[in-house]
Amino acid sequence: MYDLIGDIHGHADELVQLLETLGYEKAQGSYRHPDRRVIFLGDFIDRGPKIRQVLEAVRPMIEAGHAQAVMGNHELNALAYLRTDSAS
Repeated sequence: MYDLIGDIHGHADELVQLLETLGYEKAQGSYRHPDRRVIFLGDFIDRGPKIRQVLEAVRPMIEAGHAQAVMGNHELNALAYLRTDSAS
């Protein structure tokens, strides 16, 4: 079973509260659930005050196999902004 979470927008406190409400517990540096996994539906960054903390919660979950993620338009825009080539 999967939990779908999207549009976090840098709101780490709310993300952690949601994960804990859904029964996820932090163990060995990653939030995990005994029976479910998360699919994050993008927009981790932009607007909110704790973008780094969001990424620090999400990335270990993905690396440990407890979550998957789809890039959102805010991540895509950030990558496009950082492109160094001049191709348009």
